[in-house]
Amino acid sequence: MEMWKHIVWCSNINLTLVKSGTDDIPDFDLGLRQTLLQPGEKEYFIQLIRDFGKEGTICYVNDYFDVEYSVVPIPKEEPYGDFVILGPYRDGYLDQVQLNELMERKAIPRSYVNELKEYYNAVPILNNMDQWREMCRTMTRVLYQEKMHIREEYVTLTGLISEYQFETAKDVLSFRMIEERYAVEADMLKAISSGNTEEAVKAFNLMGKYKVDNRYKDPVRNLRNRLVIANTVCRKAAEAGGVHPAHIDALSVEMSKRIETISRRQEYDRFIEEILRKYCMLVRNYSLRGCSPVIQKVVNHINLNLTDDLSLKRMAEEYSVNSSYLSTLFKKEMSVTYSDYVNQQRIRQAVKLLNSTNMQIQDVASESGIYDANYFRKLFKKIIGMTPTEYVRQVKSYPKNAGPLN
Repeated sequence: MEMWKHIVWCSNINLTLVKSGTDDIPDFDLGLRQTLLQPGEKEYFIQLIRDFGKEGTICYVNDYFDVEYSVVPIPKEEPYGDFVILGPYRDGYLDQVQLNELMERKAIPRSYVNELKEYYNAVPILNNMDQWREMCRTMTRVLYQEKMHIREEYVTLTGLISEYQFETAKDVLSFRMIEERYAVEADMLKAISSGNTEEAVKAFNLMGKYKVDNRYKDPVRNLRNRLVIANTVCRKAAEAGGVHPAHIDALSVEMSKRIETISRRQEYDRFIEEILRKYCMLVRNYSLRGCSPVIQKVVNHINLNLTDDLSLKRMAEEYSVNSSYLSTLFKKEMSVTYSDYVNQQRIRQAVKLLNSTNMQIQDVASESGIYDANYFRKLFKKIIGMTPTEYVRQVKSYPKNAGPLN
């Protein structure tokens, strides 16, 4: 069952285990029935599933609300429950016109339009239904340990037993889903501001179940618009993480330029994750959250003025502190000596230039604030593990489609 949970989590599909002998039936439908319908509708759905369910049979249920569920009875010897419900999901988006038609066809009161809109925005979209059903077959075979032939049945639910609730129930579902969406977004921002790439990507994947309305008729413009929003949100998260605006702006501008080159959904999916990773890396490399004001000023001065005189004495004079005190405080808060930090940042700049330009090594050294070529080579080898020439040779021989060197 753990494999099931992992696979459906990757698809943002809800997994609900139903056990007999319990009065509390979980909200397998994102809370739709409990919000819109009178009591008893959830129980009615579950009883229908029990009637249809047979061991070794996957039942694909097309619900009254034009969504689908995959239902699989659990072998009797397993302790998980009676059966598992995967869903709801759809094979395509439901736009406003289609929603209006559905509400009219199903005689759903117009007062519930916001509820239904949020509901369908939260229903995952499966772009390849054949692939999903093959996955269900594979998971069911594993569940039954290949002991029986796996069958499939298709069921359509055409009616309800209860009436819609009164106006007092209106907006409950939409409010809850909006709250959930904002909570997941807050988790993502918190992860970015902490530089936690794994948690940021995890939260973003959860965000995938909450779709937003398209603002433009052009689908490409809609993709780019979402990327612009993501870039802006990540930028604010990095700022909350204690990164100087100059670093944030440099990355934001780079991302903004690339956004205008995105034209396909596959490119969007890859690029949105790259945005998350780069902002998390930015926070890890440049966050000064928790540092004293003087150290924040000194570190930002270093990072933004690598070609200047960055001696400890010069910085102490610039910020009116004792040089010995500055040295001690810097080591305490940055966990590295002042001179080592300056050297690391200059070599980091050199690596960027060697990766992205065809500049001569002497010019790279100067642009990084090191004006003695021999000293630059020694320092580069000490920090990177190879000479600048060896590094350039490795960069040029590295496969273009393998990604950048760290």
